[in-house]
Amino acid sequence: MGRLAPALPLVVAVAACGGSNPAAAPSPTPLPPTTTLAPATLADLSAAVTSPDQNHQLNCRDDVHARVTLTNRAASGIVATGVRKSSNSLSGGCVSADDFTYRILPQLVAPNSTSVVMDRVLYDGGSGCCTNPKQCGGTCDIEEVFTVVTEIGSVPAGQFVYTLEFSGCDACGASATSRRSCRPFSQAAAAASMSSR
Repeated sequence: MGRLAPALPLVVAVAACGGSNPAAAPSPTPLPPTTTLAPATLADLSAAVTSPDQNHQLNCRDDVHARVTLTNRAASGIVATGVRKSSNSLSGGCVSADDFTYRILPQLVAPNSTSVVMDRVLYDGGSGCCTNPKQCGGTCDIEEVFTVVTEIGSVPAGQFVYTLEFSGCDACGASATSRRSCRPFSQAAAAASMSSR
């Protein structure tokens, strides 16, 4: 009878202890708290007006210009919607133009910034007129006062003054005072006009 081959030892592979496990998912990072910006208040706003015509003498046919800015010191933006103007005759007896609001496209003034909200000629067809151009003369000191209109209220922008000379002016129409300063006919004006010729 043949000899049996020796039995081979049984080898069992055993996983090593302490093997690595799949990495655990990282904990989600918490979102930062939402910050609510404080809305702008009128105390955060200021406005200013400048004009190349300030303290100058203009003929009634000349244009008068104004540039108005709004400063926002708040942490949130503010919207400007218009600029209101009122006119006063300080001397010379002129009839000043009616109050008027210049409408502008809604303009966002960013936080902590200054923006130009209006830069334009104030009147069409010159700055003054006469009820009787043939007998019109003299001068008037005119003050223009401005206020910026915003979504939360009005902000004073200041004023400037110029001198208006009435010589060779157009006739004031029925609604002229809504557009520009008007020099009414008077004996004094007629005398001033005649003496200047």
